Amino acid sequence: MLSISVNGQSHPLTDGQDLASLVKHHCERDSHIALVLNGEVVPRHRWEHIHLKHNDAVEFFAAVAGG
Repeated sequence: MLSISVNGQSHPLTDGQDLASLVKHHCERDSHIALVLNGEVVPRHRWEHIHLKHNDAVEFFAAVAGG
């Protein structure tokens, strides 16, 4: 079985799954989410173009603005 790590937890990987669909599955809203794939921040406009692979590590972070 193919799997990925999401915030440190193992999850099955759906064949051809992209980052955008993963975010929709795990988050109610994606408007304040920062996404890191294998240690690198992925800009939102690239989410639907990046397909996940076995053993990828994805981390979701709540984006917070402040001064």
